[in-house]
Amino acid sequence: MKTRSIPSALVIGRRVLLRIGGRQYAMDQTALRRLLGLPDGPSGVGITIDHDRLHFEFPADKQAVKISATQLYRRLAK
Repeated sequence: MKTRSIPSALVIGRRVLLRIGGRQYAMDQTALRRLLGLPDGPSGVGITIDHDRLHFEFPADKQAVKISATQLYRRLAK
């Protein structure tokens, strides 16, 4: 039986570490904003994970995105 790993995220300074689909990704917050389709902006991100949904919130410029782990995994694969 194959187990599915739950997405996880960690913010260290300006770096964001993500584990999606069993793979690990590291990027800066500017790259994350571009991946999410947001314009460049100040650093500072809050990440909430609820099962297969991730909510990224950039409070300094009031930007937020909700995305499924599957959608994020597909964007990371490109």
